[in-house]
Amino acid sequence: MLIVVTALIFIGIGVFATVSYQASEIGYANGSVKDAIDDLYTKTPKKFCELKSGTANTIGSKYECDPGDSVKRNFYVLSVRSNSIDLIMERNITEGSGTSKMTWMNAMTYIDDNNLKSSWNNVIDIDLPMAQDIANAVGNTSWKVGTKNYNDWFYFDNKAQTLSVNATNLSNYSWLYNYTRECSNYGCDASTSLGSTEAYGYWTRDIVAQQLDTTGRAWFVHRYSGISSIPVTDNSNYGVRLVITVLKSNLYE
Repeated sequence: MLIVVTALIFIGIGVFATVSYQASEIGYANGSVKDAIDDLYTKTPKKFCELKSGTANTIGSKYECDPGDSVKRNFYVLSVRSNSIDLIMERNITEGSGTSKMTWMNAMTYIDDNNLKSSWNNVIDIDLPMAQDIANAVGNTSWKVGTKNYNDWFYFDNKAQTLSVNATNLSNYSWLYNYTRECSNYGCDASTSLGSTEAYGYWTRDIVAQQLDTTGRAWFVHRYSGISSIPVTDNSNYGVRLVITVLKSNLYE
């Protein structure tokens, strides 16, 4: 048992301690008060994402986030779990760079190659988007990536292989492919349609599970408002659009 003895001076009805203590000098069950305060601080979730449009914690809602490098970027809610959510970037992180388009293999190593997990240290995880999460986000939950071959592609809005959007009939899911090359004719927001040097879309992290031939393919999101597949060696069309995983408690409303 810790016993602290102090000398007291009684003056009138006042009681004054003649000894003062720093927080680090006062004991408690698991250390000092300073330790307790530090422990509480580190366990208090940091808020670094602010809701910009839509409803909190809802697919397609827009947040502005600082993933840890003091740069605020826009993201959209891609998937929601009990305590955490995945947010996909509004635009390719490779946009405007000398490597705006790359192979699937290079896209898969982009995070490590650029040491993003060190600099984006506010988030739980960083990854390429999952093809299944994309399908679920547009309401095509019956599409299962593990059972699909390369010709099982679909457009977002009608979940079919017939294009239903255009420059005047915009997609409900343009947030998934805005800021792609010349997308304005395919239902994206016209102000986000990029020039001819940029990528047509971005890679997901999933390869095509049911290959009908010997060509290795991966799924990607493209400017035509859909998800499709292409050989993993293609280096002329698709870039990297990252997904961050954060706690719901990291979000301002």
